[in-house]
Amino acid sequence: MIFKIGFSISFAIFAAGMLYRVFGFFKVAIGPEAKTFSFFKRVTSFLTSLVIVLINPLHFFRFCKTIVLDVVLQVQLLRQDFLKWCMHIFIYCGFMGLLLIHALEDTISELFFTDYYSTLNPFLLLRNVLGVMVILGLIIAIQRRKKNNGLRLISKRPDYIAIVVLAVIMISGFFLEASKIISAPIFDEMVDDWGTMLDDDELSTLTVYWQEKYGVVFPNQTIEVTQEALEAGEEANDNNCGACHSKSAWAFASYPISLGMRPMAGLFNAWRLDIWLWYIHFLSCFIGLAYLPFSNLLHIITSPMSILVNGVVGQTIKKPENRATRRALDLQACTHCGTCTLHCSVAPVYKIFPNTNIFPSEKLLALKERSSGVSSNPETAQKFSQGSFICTNCNRCSELCPAGINLQDLWIESKKELALEKIGDPCVHLRAVKEGKWSNPSREKIIIGKPKQKKELGIWERSLQAGSFSLCYKCMTCTTSCPIVGMTENSDSLGIAPHQIMHSLSLGLIDRAMDSRMMWDCLTCYKCQENCPQGVQITDIFYEIKNMIFEKEYNR
Repeated sequence: MIFKIGFSISFAIFAAGMLYRVFGFFKVAIGPEAKTFSFFKRVTSFLTSLVIVLINPLHFFRFCKTIVLDVVLQVQLLRQDFLKWCMHIFIYCGFMGLLLIHALEDTISELFFTDYYSTLNPFLLLRNVLGVMVILGLIIAIQRRKKNNGLRLISKRPDYIAIVVLAVIMISGFFLEASKIISAPIFDEMVDDWGTMLDDDELSTLTVYWQEKYGVVFPNQTIEVTQEALEAGEEANDNNCGACHSKSAWAFASYPISLGMRPMAGLFNAWRLDIWLWYIHFLSCFIGLAYLPFSNLLHIITSPMSILVNGVVGQTIKKPENRATRRALDLQACTHCGTCTLHCSVAPVYKIFPNTNIFPSEKLLALKERSSGVSSNPETAQKFSQGSFICTNCNRCSELCPAGINLQDLWIESKKELALEKIGDPCVHLRAVKEGKWSNPSREKIIIGKPKQKKELGIWERSLQAGSFSLCYKCMTCTTSCPIVGMTENSDSLGIAPHQIMHSLSLGLIDRAMDSRMMWDCLTCYKCQENCPQGVQITDIFYEIKNMIFEKEYNR
């Protein structure tokens, strides 16, 4: 009764959570264009496209190929990292195998195997193999996150909660099986249910046989073990129990645990440890089932879906309403494995700006919160904006994502949303701040100071490329090679040209250089720097000046 009630409650929560997630796939909108599509239009467009995929022979072939190679075998992940592939295969295949063969034995195992018994081989052995696979996968996951600085930095509470839930389910399962192996009450229940035809002599020899061969502990009983009793017990076992019970030693993980429990078997049997472990095991399973739609464990369902979409149609989806649905799915498909973060082109920027939103995996979590309607304070929004616009859209994260998530599309669309808000690109904001000075140029007398009198220049003492401005002798090669200068009809609109900026720096007029419009119109094409006969690092100096402006404006 308790089992049925617990399962019913947890399954109801699971079903409601999954319905909420599926609803979100067609409701969550990322990007200005996505907000123009109705829920009904996105659903109908998805169903239409799904039918086209299933009836198109080429798409259906890709669908089957993706299931085998990318979902089950995870070939792409194998090419990237063998240890990570082992972790994924162990956890995913072990968990799914236990779910289908063991947890759903009433509806799957008994349906496909007419002689199925959980205590019979190969199911007894297979259950231990699958359980050990999950444990090994969890150990690899913990070690990776402990030893890798990047993964340790991005690991959050939900990651560890998911690991703990799976670990409790697996460990309690092994201990439950071990407690059953040594349990005399379990043996007595088996005899009451199935051994009604046994006489006293057969029961006595069967007790001897199960004590010696199956590991059952009979406390407060003195059982005489003889060769004759073992042979008679083996015969009684073959006639009454052998069809349903393989030797306990086949449970190669649980059986050693049962040996360690034998010294306390009397206490365990008296307190019925097997019943308590049964409650712990199934309660943790029910909690995991109810928690799944709201946790990182959801990727067990959503990641294969994302991989299938990516395998069938790639990262280019024609219908814009389907692209909107794909983005909502991708938000939930992330496994938080950290692959994108470990290979991010701009991840080293974190050493300068300790903002975790620079990392793709953390930026995706922040985007998930924004898309769910969770209100954020200005500081959180500003951090997300900074992490978004530092991204260079190199697409490396999308290419390496083992879940097939189109991360670049998410970044592009989120930037479009930010551009419509006041928390857009920091560079755009800084350019706007400077525009006031461009339209109202200062008429104050220019006082030429020495570079050492400008404290802003002190930071350049640590910069090899920025210090090269003193080599400039105003030949104007940088200005004549600049494409911005070349395509600008009115040179006054640029303020001061590149060579004049270098001249200003050599005169100590750092504010004049910082207020230049040219600083923000620069394409960073490096033509000026490549053509400079003195090797002045002009473009890099521009970067240094922009960083100084950023620090001054945002008090960094």
